[in-house]
Amino acid sequence: MRVRERHLRGLFLLASLVLFGSCPLLSHSVQSLPRNESHPPVVNVIVVGATGDLAAKYLWVSLFRLASTDGRTYRFFAGASQSLERGSAWRSESFNERFAQRVCGAVQAQQGISAAQTKCLEFLEAEFKPSVQYTPLSKESHYRDLGNTLDQMHAGTTEEGRLLYLAIPPQYFLQSCEFIHRFLRPEASENGPAGFLRVVVEKPFGRDLQSARELATRLRSLYSNDELFVMDHYAGKRVVHALRNYFQLNAAVLRPIWNSEHIRDIRIEMTEEATLQNRVHYFDSAGIIRDVMVNHLQLLLNVAVSPAFNAAIYDPSLSSSEFARRVHVAQLRFVESLQIPVQASHQQAPLVVGQYEEYATHYREEMGQNLEKSGHFTPTAAMVELRNSLEEWRNTTFRLAAAKAADARLLTVTVVFRQGTFPIKSSEPCKFTVTIQKAHNADTHQSHRIEWSCDVTDTLQLPEDREYLDSQDHRIITPSQSNSRTMEETLEASAWKLGDKLSAYDILLRDVARGASGNFADLDEVEAAWKLWTPLVEAAEGYGHRSHDAASLQYVSYPAGTSPWDQLQTNSRSFEDFRTDREEL
Repeated sequence: MRVRERHLRGLFLLASLVLFGSCPLLSHSVQSLPRNESHPPVVNVIVVGATGDLAAKYLWVSLFRLASTDGRTYRFFAGASQSLERGSAWRSESFNERFAQRVCGAVQAQQGISAAQTKCLEFLEAEFKPSVQYTPLSKESHYRDLGNTLDQMHAGTTEEGRLLYLAIPPQYFLQSCEFIHRFLRPEASENGPAGFLRVVVEKPFGRDLQSARELATRLRSLYSNDELFVMDHYAGKRVVHALRNYFQLNAAVLRPIWNSEHIRDIRIEMTEEATLQNRVHYFDSAGIIRDVMVNHLQLLLNVAVSPAFNAAIYDPSLSSSEFARRVHVAQLRFVESLQIPVQASHQQAPLVVGQYEEYATHYREEMGQNLEKSGHFTPTAAMVELRNSLEEWRNTTFRLAAAKAADARLLTVTVVFRQGTFPIKSSEPCKFTVTIQKAHNADTHQSHRIEWSCDVTDTLQLPEDREYLDSQDHRIITPSQSNSRTMEETLEASAWKLGDKLSAYDILLRDVARGASGNFADLDEVEAAWKLWTPLVEAAEGYGHRSHDAASLQYVSYPAGTSPWDQLQTNSRSFEDFRTDREEL
């Protein structure tokens, strides 16, 4: 009776809030949410760092959706350093009317609560909220106590497995992973064999090669490959998923032209308009290379070259686990062969670093001292030119660029083909461009698109949840507006269509729950990436503080709100190319 009363009270509060407030209005079709059966196997989810920003912004919404659509019974443990009393207050404050709107949608003032929202709210009040328990989780005794609690809970019942998400700073990964290994591993019981263990750690993974290698070595001794999930949330972005699918479907057609003989260069650029004001404390210890290039841009580069992988990788008869394993092997081969050229093309340094002019003021305001006293240089912009020693990529240039406080919000992958690859009359080379993000609230037809600048063969297949912008012109691929039942639309059914838009964490946590590792990094790949990027990080941080080779590093200062590359006094074609591409987009 108390559960029913609490449910009705929750419905009344939510309806009152919307009907008498100024909330946005949505309406959705009726979809049913699965109900838990009596005493089914349980999946225990433990979020370490459960009260932090990442968990509040993404994880709890995604975990609710997982629990309400997966068909299994979930129990959640929110772990953090706060006391039990404070944690209990956090629980009440977090799963409030605002959270209900984020997962179940706002209520139509005229139409009231839809049937789908009613079922969603019932699940929230009667099942999800009671399944979330706060537990202090900051020291060894806390992990031991939680392990004992879990063992006692499952006396006489079956535990399917445990999923742990480390939403904590990287410097605490190893300690938590060791405690998890010692105290939170499921054990076999009279009710059945030991359940699965899956531990999610999100990049950045280490600060340099040494720290990444030490962390990877220790984790290999604690977990098997199917227990550790190293996440870069960019792998869950819908456009990245569509690009992977596009390349997989069309590997046989694209592979003959996806090499140095036909591709002049591959460029990846990521810029953001926001400055680092009030975020200096975090960013100053990382810099732009650690923050986005060694993880997000490296991941996108790995995806961009994937059509060149061995044809056997794309055998449709492979299991998903074997396909993922072969992709990891191919990516490792590519990353291990990347090199920093002694001198970049067009007499330009292979590494360009920059800092927006207002950064010194933002540093002083937040850190309480002048920037010169930091003892290191923090790049807010960087451009890197790379080469690859593999025969298939020997004559292709790879350029990766990123900047904060720039003139636009943009993330693109561009493949530039050599003249003669396609029968076109234009003097401009053919380009294949993937736009992953543009300005906030931009039309998805502009911000989430795959585009050829020249005519391509009609035999190329569309990726899931995509369509041609013009049915008579197959050069531009955009998100589908149709009602076809694809993987993405299945994800958005019922609760996925209510509340917040689908996020990368929705997709990736769903993968973890299923044990699918294809969208996660391999520890060998992580180490190989740091082996490449550590010299670049060290060179960038040493600018102005340590001697450096002027031929290998170039510096630029730029006003906030401008492109750092426009400030360079150079005739280098590579910078001109970046500017031209931005104008075309």
